[in-house]
Amino acid sequence: MGAKQLLSRRLVLRSSTDEESVDEYAARLGLARHAEIPADEEEGVPRQILWHAGSGPALHYREDLFSGLPYIVFTSQDAGALHDAVELAEVALDTWRIPDLWRAVDTGRDSDQWPEDVLRMGLGAPEEFDEEIFSRVIDALHSDRDDVCEAGLIATTYQPWDAYVEPVRELLLREGLSKPLAETAQTILDEFGAADS
Repeated sequence: MGAKQLLSRRLVLRSSTDEESVDEYAARLGLARHAEIPADEEEGVPRQILWHAGSGPALHYREDLFSGLPYIVFTSQDAGALHDAVELAEVALDTWRIPDLWRAVDTGRDSDQWPEDVLRMGLGAPEEFDEEIFSRVIDALHSDRDDVCEAGLIATTYQPWDAYVEPVRELLLREGLSKPLAETAQTILDEFGAADS
């Protein structure tokens, strides 16, 4: 039995970085393109491209089905190599760093951009709990705007921290909550429950 594959956080690409840039970056690292999978929304499969070499981290490009945002992740059996690959990619590909994600939410708050900023922040959240991200997702859940509240709900699913359960439950008790939001919140709670069992 081989060592467990470790997965990096999602490194969300900035608008100036496209699939071709990732392909060029992979080639510079000596990684060969090994697979390309088209999106299948009905099956919940995002568009994906995989590069790897004989050893070292593998690079995956994906496009999030809900937000449409492109991102990369690395997989490796070596935690140190995974960490180094993430740090290098953050600079070389100009990806969104964690503080940039939540600062964008602060800057775009109350604008048309707010829902997309919340989704991007959720998509790029680390596996370990982050108070800065959590508090901004909760702010979105408290918004009177349905589009912002929905973005907050979806953001809870990218890194489903247990701390999200109670705020989503509280949202379901909100007077005048729209039926689509209530249904989304209930589905998310059901998924959290399924993860616990």
